[in-house]
Amino acid sequence: MKFPTKAFILCLMSQQAFAQISMSEVVDAALRNHPLAASAAYEVQAKQFAEKAAARLPNPEVNIESPTGDFYTAGVSQSFEFPTVYKRQKQLARAETVLAQNGRAISENEIRLSVRTLYLETQMAEYREQFLRERDSLYQAMANTAARQFAAGEIDFLQKTLAEQEAGTIRQELRSAEQTAVMLRNQLTAFAGLAEITALLPLSADTIAMPASADPAANPSVAYEQQAAQVAIQQVRLEKSRALPNFSLGYFNQSARNAPLDYRFRATVGIPLWAGQYRAGIDAARAESQAALARAEAQSMAVALALERARTDMATTREKMRYYEREAVPRSRMLISTATRLRDAGETDYFDFLRTLAEAYAIRRDYAEQINTYETARIQVLYLTGR
Repeated sequence: MKFPTKAFILCLMSQQAFAQISMSEVVDAALRNHPLAASAAYEVQAKQFAEKAAARLPNPEVNIESPTGDFYTAGVSQSFEFPTVYKRQKQLARAETVLAQNGRAISENEIRLSVRTLYLETQMAEYREQFLRERDSLYQAMANTAARQFAAGEIDFLQKTLAEQEAGTIRQELRSAEQTAVMLRNQLTAFAGLAEITALLPLSADTIAMPASADPAANPSVAYEQQAAQVAIQQVRLEKSRALPNFSLGYFNQSARNAPLDYRFRATVGIPLWAGQYRAGIDAARAESQAALARAEAQSMAVALALERARTDMATTREKMRYYEREAVPRSRMLISTATRLRDAGETDYFDFLRTLAEAYAIRRDYAEQINTYETARIQVLYLTGR
């Protein structure tokens, strides 16, 4: 194999090994693999099967009797409700299927929220790890320089000790950040049901992929409560239809063996005389309908308030990020560069040098926190709008 071909293959393998996986790809994997999504899908399937059996008839009754004491004869009877009852049962079952589908949408929305939140936490952990690794490199070099300068008599023991102490503190923070990043990446991998996650996209604010609309009615929880009200309404209609007469048809010979066929049939009608028990069922179903409508309204109000709060957080944080990007972050880089140059030239002591570094790195840390706040609010908007 020629060298250019080998180099191309090795380069391709390297790119594949460190392929970055996006947040949406992890979300899609979780929706395919998470047990909660499978459970919700099975619940919908169960309701669909129940819908097919909603209009089932009771089993026919077969009996053998001796009407005159001289012979045995067989009979059969079939009872059934008023046809409206079966229609209402079918409508109720269909409404319950839609309710299960809305429940599935809630489960999927919760999975998306959990994955996006965990993905963002992992991004923050990896950013902090990289941030501390860069800082550790600078502080270790500073500590080594301070040790040489102390040995040469250029600085006192206090400055040397301070430099070594700060370097050691940053090193410990780096070790902790590395462990946290690994732990969160493993959690994200397990939650999404993936074999491995090699690398995530770097931490950044997605100011482009914004929801075009923010309708609280799009929230799956609101849709679920609204559909629950429809289920309750169908239950009211079903309870009303149960007050209609029921029927029974049968074949049975109750006279002599050779009785004409026309006299061997029987028909009965059930008269709903006990109206009180039907009214109680209707009133209970109606009360549940009103309760479901009230829950839907309350949920819609809660979602609208949370949505307004999240969008406000996004707007205010976006302005802060612009300030950091235009002024604060470039200034922090300049502070680090200038302070390092002055320290190397011996024009400043380690007290001022470390204080300047702390202020500069605090700016970058605060900028990352602003990105995290913005992305958290954006994820919340997506969750509240069912996306």
